[in-house]
Amino acid sequence: MDLEVRHLRVVCAIGEAGSITRAAARLGVAQPTLTAQLSRIERMLGGPLFVRTRQGAAPTALGEFVLAKARSVIVSFDAIQREAAAQVGFMDGRRPLRYTANPGPLMVGLLDGLQSVFPGTEVTLRTETHMSAALTLVASGQQDLGTVVEYVRDDVPTLPPGVVTLTVATEPAFVLLPDGHPLAALPQVGIAQLRDARWVLPVSQGSGMMEAFTALCAGQGFTATVRHEAEASAARELIAAGQAVGLGQATFRSTPGVVPRPLTGSPLRIRHVLVWRRGSALARRIPSVAERAERAYADAVARSPHYLAWLTEHAALE
Repeated sequence: MDLEVRHLRVVCAIGEAGSITRAAARLGVAQPTLTAQLSRIERMLGGPLFVRTRQGAAPTALGEFVLAKARSVIVSFDAIQREAAAQVGFMDGRRPLRYTANPGPLMVGLLDGLQSVFPGTEVTLRTETHMSAALTLVASGQQDLGTVVEYVRDDVPTLPPGVVTLTVATEPAFVLLPDGHPLAALPQVGIAQLRDARWVLPVSQGSGMMEAFTALCAGQGFTATVRHEAEASAARELIAAGQAVGLGQATFRSTPGVVPRPLTGSPLRIRHVLVWRRGSALARRIPSVAERAERAYADAVARSPHYLAWLTEHAALE
């Protein structure tokens, strides 16, 4: 008879309970049955694993060794089972396809596309403002697919092991101005023209925005005054109230009181990126997912008159 994982579970149950009687109760078997199982396991391993005491059962030196190895094996075995179930579960409708996204045109825009690629499968959305949080969720298998938003910069961030990416679109960042701002009447704005502005920017989201923005301003010989740190909806309110200027995606939806304007020369660029795990059940369907993501992005562009106006004069960014 060969040693099996179920045998290791018996050994661990006795070790954790400290008593064959208590372990038998936890496992739902009779004590004589568990005692007989332990005897067979000890014969396979070549020696006693526990000694009986008044307090119960204490591991021998061999038992301590087997317990340490068994716990590690059981953890790995259980992880394999969970991951295998996670890999194939949504493909046959046993669980939802779990989708996480940074705020952007693909966040909600891709949901219908995923439903069409995986008919009969429920799709759930988990929003994450921080790029690294979304990447970690995909890398760990807690989410099956993600879309993240990142600023193009020289220091390319390191991806978690096993994560694969595909860029759906690259677009220019726009500056967001109050509609009463003197520069709002211009077709485009140079970053140096905003050297005295008060800015509202989000708390670090791991997207590289602050790094790219700071480097851009430094290249023009100034340090921007970031007066407020706020998430998107609060930032729009501050901008509309004339309290600050901000940055936004080219596919930014029109907001009363806020005027998007392109930055001269498109010095800040944003990528919209699909992320998934290498070798996952979803991986072979990525071409279809990417096609739906490109459609979702195109729909967002069509709803953004300021970006459409920019595209009539500029080629799409690569």
